[in-house]
Amino acid sequence: MMNSLVAWNNQFGVLSGGLVRCVLLVGLIIGGSLSPAVAEEIGGISGITEPVHDVILSLSTSGTVTRIFFNEGDYVKKGKVILGLDMQLETLEVERRKLIWESKAELNSAIARVATLSSQLDASRELYKSTGSISQEELEQQQLEFELAVAEKERLKISEERERIEYRIAVEQLNKRSLCAPFSGIITELLADIGETSELDVPLVHLVDTSQCLFVCTVEEQVGRTLQRGPAVNLELEAGEIPDKITAEISYVDPVVDPASGLQRVKAVFENKDGKIHPGVAGKMFISRRASDVEQ
Repeated sequence: MMNSLVAWNNQFGVLSGGLVRCVLLVGLIIGGSLSPAVAEEIGGISGITEPVHDVILSLSTSGTVTRIFFNEGDYVKKGKVILGLDMQLETLEVERRKLIWESKAELNSAIARVATLSSQLDASRELYKSTGSISQEELEQQQLEFELAVAEKERLKISEERERIEYRIAVEQLNKRSLCAPFSGIITELLADIGETSELDVPLVHLVDTSQCLFVCTVEEQVGRTLQRGPAVNLELEAGEIPDKITAEISYVDPVVDPASGLQRVKAVFENKDGKIHPGVAGKMFISRRASDVEQ
């Protein structure tokens, strides 16, 4: 009987010791005394990746597609022409406007006339004062001719400026016939072919830049209120059989909570210059206490 009692006491001591250790472990988790790695493993938040720059390109004019310089999957640098519409009429209009603008014959003639009349008027004034060989009426007539010549010169200068602006408008109209890459990226889809008619604002090219991506997820409001732009977070992204672990930086926290779900949208930006991560894959975000702590 005595031996049984001793054995029972020993077993109770082991159980109670284990219970105490469990209570201490829970206390450490709640108190934040665990290592960051353990805390991060506990707080995985599911989300999806997407490229920072992902656009559907179109043209603000209509016409027939006559040139395509790249294929699907090609990398395009910013500013390069991807495709173009027929532009024969617009090219001719640019040339016509340029000739009109660059023609300075009338303006040069008006400038020379003003200079000549100015010299004649000065000479006449001198004669009128010194000898009186010309009448007041003749002097006033020369003064009028000079003022009219000055006015004509100013009119032609304004006309030249208008012609310059019209030339620039023609150039802009010509440029609108070409679809250029607004940023460097990869063409994922061509939505037109040579010979097809493109209407106003109809999608033509899908361009994506995967060198920088976002991890987008939603968090509880209690977590969202503690987040701010800047802190680093760890991501585990689906990239083959083994998740790829990378570091990101919180770039956006939605200030508005979705009333239906009570969740806030959060974005974290990360570099992907090697293209290892394919936007669209799922993953998890782990927020360390440094990223989620809030000053009381």
